[in-house]
Amino acid sequence: MDLVTLCLKIPNLGILLYYLIFVVIVPYILIYANKLSVLKFYMPIMVAFAHLLTKVGSSEMFSSLYQLNPVEFVPFLSSNFINVFSLFGILWQCIDFSRKYNLTNSIIYGILLFIVALPFARVGLKFVLDHVDKYLKEKTKMEYKYNWHLIVFGLLYIIFILGIQAILMTLVGFSGELSVASINNVNNVNNLDKDIQKLENTNLKNNSNKSTNNGNNPSKKFVNKFMLSNIGNFNKRMRKNK
Repeated sequence: MDLVTLCLKIPNLGILLYYLIFVVIVPYILIYANKLSVLKFYMPIMVAFAHLLTKVGSSEMFSSLYQLNPVEFVPFLSSNFINVFSLFGILWQCIDFSRKYNLTNSIIYGILLFIVALPFARVGLKFVLDHVDKYLKEKTKMEYKYNWHLIVFGLLYIIFILGIQAILMTLVGFSGELSVASINNVNNVNNLDKDIQKLENTNLKNNSNKSTNNGNNPSKKFVNKFMLSNIGNFNKRMRKNK
């Protein structure tokens, strides 16, 4: 018990535990398991986990972990580092999204993801937890030790945020596939027009070559001369008969 008490007296112990688990251990496990696709979705949710621990956890351990309006240096540094980490995950997703679809869809997806990852996880989570706590304490007579009701509803809210993120990715990705398909169709039509134009030009060249070759044919020239000589002899005979 003395060791536990001593550990609890360490300043900013909650911040150290959060960063050790959520910033070091979990990303390391995902990278070691080659789950980078999961890591880029995990990073924006760190804001929601930090805010939930600040609202639900012990005030002595997690009060300085993540504050909406930090005043002191430690909460300011911790909150902004988590925000930067989350923004890096959003940027990572946008870059991967732009490799599959166009730039416009990537920007739209980034804006929607930013709204879900930060305002929803900050102000939205606070709003939900405050109203759930007030409603349950007014309507029920249960004892909520360790704020377990806030933990349950907070985790459900985080799952809700993940569901919204998946829906947004599906919708924007579907529209991106439609735009890519339309661009490909336009390119195919343009290529078809170019092929038709090349075929027409080739036919015109072949016809012109045939006409020139027909004019230079020696047998045709002989026939033409023979016909001209016959016409000349016929005219001479007609003059003698006169």
